[in-house]
Amino acid sequence: MNRLRRASIPAVWLILPVILFCRTRLFPAQAELPMELTVCSVSHVDKDADSRLDLLKQLGVTSIQTYIFWNKVEKEPGRLDWSEYDADVTLFKKHGLKWVPFIIAGPWYVTPGFVRKDPGIVMLRCLEHGRESAIPSIWSPRLCEYVRTYLRKFAEHYAPMNVLESINLGVSGDYGEAIFSVLGNWPGEYHSHAGYWCGDPLAAADFQRAMKALYQDDLAALNRSWNSGYSSFEALVPFLPGKAPSEHAWQEFLRWYRGAMTGHAEFWMAAARACFPDTEIYLCTGGDMTPEHGSDFSAQAEVAAKYGGGVRITNEASSFPHNVRLTRLVGSACRFYGAYFGHEPASAVTPVGMLGRLFNALTSGARQLFLYNTPELIGLEADRLVIGEGGRFQLLYKNLLRRTIPVIETGLFFPTPVSRQTARDREVFGNLAAEIRRAVDYDFLDERLIQAGGLAGKTVLVIAGADALEARTVARISEWVSAGGILFALGCRPVAWDDDGAAFDRLVGLTPASDEIQGITEIAVNARERMPSIAALASVIVARAFKDVSPDTVPLLSMRYTDRGRVAWTRPQGKGRIYAYYGPMDIEQHEESWVVTQNLPLRFFKDGLRDAAREGVLKSLPRSLNLDLPDIYFAETEAGLAILNMGRDPRKIVREGRTVDVAGESIFLIRK
Repeated sequence: MNRLRRASIPAVWLILPVILFCRTRLFPAQAELPMELTVCSVSHVDKDADSRLDLLKQLGVTSIQTYIFWNKVEKEPGRLDWSEYDADVTLFKKHGLKWVPFIIAGPWYVTPGFVRKDPGIVMLRCLEHGRESAIPSIWSPRLCEYVRTYLRKFAEHYAPMNVLESINLGVSGDYGEAIFSVLGNWPGEYHSHAGYWCGDPLAAADFQRAMKALYQDDLAALNRSWNSGYSSFEALVPFLPGKAPSEHAWQEFLRWYRGAMTGHAEFWMAAARACFPDTEIYLCTGGDMTPEHGSDFSAQAEVAAKYGGGVRITNEASSFPHNVRLTRLVGSACRFYGAYFGHEPASAVTPVGMLGRLFNALTSGARQLFLYNTPELIGLEADRLVIGEGGRFQLLYKNLLRRTIPVIETGLFFPTPVSRQTARDREVFGNLAAEIRRAVDYDFLDERLIQAGGLAGKTVLVIAGADALEARTVARISEWVSAGGILFALGCRPVAWDDDGAAFDRLVGLTPASDEIQGITEIAVNARERMPSIAALASVIVARAFKDVSPDTVPLLSMRYTDRGRVAWTRPQGKGRIYAYYGPMDIEQHEESWVVTQNLPLRFFKDGLRDAAREGVLKSLPRSLNLDLPDIYFAETEAGLAILNMGRDPRKIVREGRTVDVAGESIFLIRK
């Protein structure tokens, strides 16, 4: 485990006055907007509860989260016993702390037996085996009746106590996330696995209604679009990916499946807002949006905003750039739609991972940061509770954690995962997204956000790992490029499942005559001054290129020994420019691969940015851009520039004519 060296703590503490000075100048207008810091969990039954809460208060913690077990509160219908949680609330109020109850209804481990045995409740059923889970179906109206009643009774009891900082809603999933069951939870006494949980009759009926509405009751139109031969809408039942009649059918199935979970989340948000009109409400979500999860983060953000609420994303770990990759779509979408959001780790993190989490929350605009009550936060020395190594970072920067407004000029397209993607495909994209964050800060933009206007204010867009795009998404991107945007297309050639598929090809410079060719050879750099970091490499092997690309393209990288095999090129469009790259996409070197990756996609991206700026197409480079410094990250807010040094050694950073000393494993702020 990558632990913070104790010897480094004094050096970090020495810069505290500088950090606090910069902090007060960087965020003067937002001093009244502290970040919510909530910890899970401390209970009145813990023998060290008082001393632990005292230490948490020192760390700047504002609230304690508690899992609310519905099956403990209501063992019998209508007879509710809140005494266990009342005792917790009394304890928290004594220490001047607020409360965040995690109100969960549906998952197996919290739902009372009398609910699951109710004849009106239908259980989720998987398509893979046709077997029921022990989790009630999200399509079950009877479940919604129970949830409304439960939320109303909870609010009647706790809202008057003035102890709630926010409430966290657990609507489905294994532990409460707004996703379908993936792994199950303790002790695993029911059928559960990653799969498609829409095999129950209520789900099938909803699918039929949705398709009838989509095609305006025109079965012939559906059959033409899907290349299918259904005899009636009643013959439509949810299908597994390998049994979809066509790509068009599969994409519309996925839209329905994800939309069903979004609809269930909206029911919860509406019901909770009716019961808690003045309380912050977070929708708990998680995972990585693989198709089986049924989640759609930007849609969930839009729903949260509709009800004046927020989203809690629960998938952080210890790597800062990977945490950005895991949380940023929620943050980008929430900021776009006007919702708030918070970050939660999937499990414990390393001490230096805590530093990265603080920086991620600070520079993404998060309102809430969730911490687990782990030894890294509060440790034990000589039978005495002490602030742990990760907690020292929290203590050091507690006054820094204010809600900020990020300034982000770069967009990274978030390719909504589809079933034909393998785990390897997702790993390649995830690694690339993390590497791009090492170079520049970005917002994630998916198709919904692009179609809704999310490209406004962006100067650069990167598309990688996309298998399918709607034609209207490509049209919005094309309009944005023509108006002056810089597009990087890295390694992908998505199909437009709702069109002829040629729009993206035309945009990047591929023609109907373009043919992908393969052959093991070296890269030839056509213009060394435009691709300097790639030109500096001794030898780069490629195995893929295109011939007969559009005549208005300018070659940047080609296959050696042929003047027709183009690996990368650029082409103008209106006031903007496209940089297209179809070389190796792996970031990490794999033992089974004989091709040395040499980080080519990231090198192409960096060289392309320099090229666009040098030629004046890109008016200025993003302030968060870092082309050369390992373990250093920049992020711009409306008030200044934040610097994260994740390395152990101090660094001298030259930025905009100013040199600053940034201690190892620290955050430094420069005001505008």
